[in-house]
Amino acid sequence: MKATLDCLECLVAQALRAARVATDDPVLQREILNHVAAQVPSCDLGKSPGELSLVIYETVRAVTGIADPYRAIKRAQNEAALALEPELRALVAGAADPLAAALYLSAAGNIIDLGVRHNGGIDVRATVEEVMREGFAINHTEALRDSLARSRDLVFLLDNAGEIVFDKILIEELLKHTRVTAVVKAAPILNDVLREDAEQVGLASLCEVIDNGGAFIGSPLGLVPPAFVDRLRRADMLVAKGQGNYETLDEFPGDVFLILRAKCEAIAAHMGVKYGQVALISTRMKHA
Repeated sequence: MKATLDCLECLVAQALRAARVATDDPVLQREILNHVAAQVPSCDLGKSPGELSLVIYETVRAVTGIADPYRAIKRAQNEAALALEPELRALVAGAADPLAAALYLSAAGNIIDLGVRHNGGIDVRATVEEVMREGFAINHTEALRDSLARSRDLVFLLDNAGEIVFDKILIEELLKHTRVTAVVKAAPILNDVLREDAEQVGLASLCEVIDNGGAFIGSPLGLVPPAFVDRLRRADMLVAKGQGNYETLDEFPGDVFLILRAKCEAIAAHMGVKYGQVALISTRMKHA
């Protein structure tokens, strides 16, 4: 997905939110905001929104000297989701179709995202119920089942802390059909999942965990190491969570399934859904 003019406005808003997480000093906050705003005229709209936003987190690190300002928040998000895990697991175990239930659960988990404008007052239980009641606005579950029946090697690209607990339950269902390798970020960015998060929630004991080579929003194919791109190409299928992965893998030439909630109008328009809806998209079906 390529960025739009609306993404430039969002870039500055994201910078302010990130600055406020990293420091209480208004002077440093203004320095971060000024630097990011100064980059806007040269932003290449041919790049993905996720790639453009990297300047925000590079600037925050440079100005504050803090490598991971979201670390405490991530640990708290993981703990909050782990407290819900028995209830979430029971929901899937009691479903007539556990795989479908786990897919909906994973989509509901995608609401936990500090990179979007509205992130406060999240009612996780209500959102799970809403997603399961309303279903996917785009639903390629049957295509996923077909691919899963042929798969021996699935790569699952994780998204955010907290959300990883929801994804762990889905990965347990996927492991009944195929080998799964989970992908984290190699270095801190936003509240995206690192190896320590996979270890905290117990995912690292379920499946192999690798990283995509850096601190990226999603996995921009022009920035991640060639060895990681090769790993994606060798997989029978990919399952990728969240907007960052949608933005960077929407045109990847493979059997890709994207699970996300449309958290901005630009993404919703590109997906072909309404703002706030969730979708399970096969890129092969989308681009057919």
